[in-house]
Amino acid sequence: MNKHKIIFSLLMSTFMVTAGYCQKDLESHQTNTVSGTVTETDYVGSTVNIKTDNGPMAFYVPTGVNIVLETRDITLTDIKQGDPVTIQYYTSSLSKNVVLSIVDNKPIAR
Repeated sequence: MNKHKIIFSLLMSTFMVTAGYCQKDLESHQTNTVSGTVTETDYVGSTVNIKTDNGPMAFYVPTGVNIVLETRDITLTDIKQGDPVTIQYYTSSLSKNVVLSIVDNKPIAR
């Protein structure tokens, strides 16, 4: 029984340190917003690449990121090549662009 408590405590400590690090990473970096056209999505690798007026950009899309099309929530699999998007992101300490939110601006057929 004590072995289970120790393992549980270690797992919880690891989770809390990781969550704290991620929050600290976000707080210590400026958030940015960019608009462009999707050139590639990788659902397995959780990435999206876009073409902006200033050139191509690549982004990592963490699980649980808010992705919307008009007023409804969508997933990364709903974003297609050619879609115009607006991405809010920050650059991590590892120089990776990490998505905070994505708005898919493609017109919806009515």
